[in-house]
Amino acid sequence: MNLNKRQVDKFMAEAEKLCQLEGTQLTELRRMILERLIKAPGPVKAYDLIDSLRVKGRRITPSSVYRSLEFFIQIGLVHRVNALNAFVVCNDHGSHHNPVILVCPDCQATTEINDEGLYTSIFNHMGAQAFFGKDGSVEIRGLCKKCAKAETKSNAKAKTS
Repeated sequence: MNLNKRQVDKFMAEAEKLCQLEGTQLTELRRMILERLIKAPGPVKAYDLIDSLRVKGRRITPSSVYRSLEFFIQIGLVHRVNALNAFVVCNDHGSHHNPVILVCPDCQATTEINDEGLYTSIFNHMGAQAFFGKDGSVEIRGLCKKCAKAETKSNAKAKTS
């Protein structure tokens, strides 16, 4: 997400408030997981989180990390990116919304689009085709600007060879 320290602190304070509203706490483990997700340059796989937390000398179980991630998804702080089997911090954290997530399979960059009209239109078209979504997000795979530019250069180079 590439936030500065002030932005990270603000995000964590908002997470603390959301936890209180849910009648729970931002435990030490939840805090560590959320901070890693916030500071990560892109989506993070659960087992990468587990490995990075183990470096701190703590015994971390996969089930405890997955429970924390599921909690964050439920309160609107994190999205699961199914195409990458990874997790990313929500850009519009704390609000329950249905994002459209753009996923670049080459570099694994993601972009969250929060446009309820777009989301509704996609699901209306799906329903018209008797096709129904299983969860609350829509993922669209495609190349980000950087990867598309690199692919264009690679294709141009291949044509001249």
